[in-house]
Amino acid sequence: MNDDRPADCAEALARLFDFLDSEIDEIDGDRIRQHLADCDGCLHEYDIEHHLKTLVRRSCSDAAPAELHVRIRQQLTVLRARMETSG
Repeated sequence: MNDDRPADCAEALARLFDFLDSEIDEIDGDRIRQHLADCDGCLHEYDIEHHLKTLVRRSCSDAAPAELHVRIRQQLTVLRARMETSG
């Protein structure tokens, strides 16, 4: 959006994921940051989404068990063989 007017709730919430992922420019980020500082409802939504992203990021860093890798490779081999036979 990139203008000087303050962000409202609709804009702040619509752009929340872009803001969390640092995918907006500095001016719009400042506008949303200012809105969050002034709006408890939007700040609460930000806190929930930020916490959820943190949990997902932490969970996704765990490595899958080696047995799972083996089972997936076996299933892919079976699927490839089926596709080659039917095609």
